[in-house]
Amino acid sequence: MDYSRIINLIEESDFVEFADYGNGIADEWIYKAETHLGLKLPDSYKWWLKCYSGGEISGEEIYSIYEMDFDSVRGGDIVYMSIVNGRNGLCGKERLFICEPPGAGESFYFATDDGLNDGEYPVYRLDLSNKTSSLYAKNFIDFLEKRIISFS
Repeated sequence: MDYSRIINLIEESDFVEFADYGNGIADEWIYKAETHLGLKLPDSYKWWLKCYSGGEISGEEIYSIYEMDFDSVRGGDIVYMSIVNGRNGLCGKERLFICEPPGAGESFYFATDDGLNDGEYPVYRLDLSNKTSSLYAKNFIDFLEKRIISFS
């Protein structure tokens, strides 16, 4: 996958708050997260974690890995949010939420039920008003691009 377009979009956007390129999550923590979740994370998401660590697009946090014990971490850690959403009956193994903007009436998740396709999961948008889902992006990078462009 060519990441040059998303790198340029991130660098040119005043409202994207990610860590500096290259200051990312260690492979060890990605492996721990995958083990705890019981599934592989998509390649483009792992690339983003390793390069940018995490952050926000116009104040909307994109869930990452906080590199803290999953049983005590809070906030936008993807494993923690999976645990919370599972407890609240919002998802099982078929949905892994990656962004839940407060007050926006929508959430975004990896649709994991069909497994990885070429190392990727599609990203779906869940409309919270009627609980319907629709395909939003073919992969995580496409999701980032669409979110950045939507705020441009």
